[in-house]
Amino acid sequence: MRDLLTDKETAKILGKRIDTLYKDVDYFDKYDDDEWDLIEGEHFEYTTKSGKIRERRFYEEGVEALARFYEQDETGILSVVIEALTHRRRRRKRMLVSRRITQELIESGGVLETRGELAFVNKSSTIKILQTNGVGLRNSINRLKNDDSLEGQEGLELEKHFLLTEKDEAIWSQKGLASIAVDMRHKSSLKKSRKAWVEAVGEVVEDCFKAEIKRLQAAPKRIDQAIIRAKRAANDTCQVTGAKKKRGKQLQLDGHHLFDKSSRPDLADLIDNILVVESSIHSEFHSWKGGGGKCVPKDFLDFLSQARGDLFDSTNIRTTDRHSKLVARLVALQSNYEGNHLRYK
Repeated sequence: MRDLLTDKETAKILGKRIDTLYKDVDYFDKYDDDEWDLIEGEHFEYTTKSGKIRERRFYEEGVEALARFYEQDETGILSVVIEALTHRRRRRKRMLVSRRITQELIESGGVLETRGELAFVNKSSTIKILQTNGVGLRNSINRLKNDDSLEGQEGLELEKHFLLTEKDEAIWSQKGLASIAVDMRHKSSLKKSRKAWVEAVGEVVEDCFKAEIKRLQAAPKRIDQAIIRAKRAANDTCQVTGAKKKRGKQLQLDGHHLFDKSSRPDLADLIDNILVVESSIHSEFHSWKGGGGKCVPKDFLDFLSQARGDLFDSTNIRTTDRHSKLVARLVALQSNYEGNHLRYK
């Protein structure tokens, strides 16, 4: 998809006041018999379909056409504008790559292991971040291991660029991904779009991984605080049985993550995802569910219907009302967030 620049951004790149820009654009429109022309769909788009004053957004081709117009009176403006557009293109590519890396770290379950300032991801995430395939990744790794890469390029080191799992599979750090990206960028047969992508990966991957490590380190405290807020919002009441903490009454409440923390770290501190429940019921659910594997809201509903239907008396309006509200909440949570990952805060 072609990128559009706002009128303000266009004026800034051209070094013009916005009213001057529109005055010159109106001049283009007014005279059809001169060599200067701006074509809707090719050079610009209107932001509104109708109205007396119609603002525009400009394609890069439109900005360059305006720069060539101004070049008549201001020598050198064209080269300045082209340089500004190139810089903008590069900055936008970096933003897109950063967003894709962040998205992959969330959706894949994230980092497998951290060691100091290094974070390691699996082969699948490495391939997706680099937008390559198994063959391309393997060829780059072999070049780096055989010192047949870019002259002066750092080779691959165990425990720095990669680790080996118990299954002897390599997992890759941000430094490993950066080295592979640099190698791929200098591969002559790579298409320009792919070169631009891996070049941007090499530039931003370390910062993205550092941000992920920082988020992981802060996660336990954030989650504890979210559980405290969830209990406060529930008025220290079990949202399953309705039991409430009182003086002289022992009642231990837990914060149960309906979407589990491991597979959905993006929801770990979301209060809607934390069910305040008696500790005994919480432990019973996890025993029923079994160790390992992911957990979703539907699992807790299945547990209630299959193992603890006795918690709700169909002849008691209060318990049936509480059950209905609980079911509605968990069904909505499942529907709203299943496959829909939150972005970092």
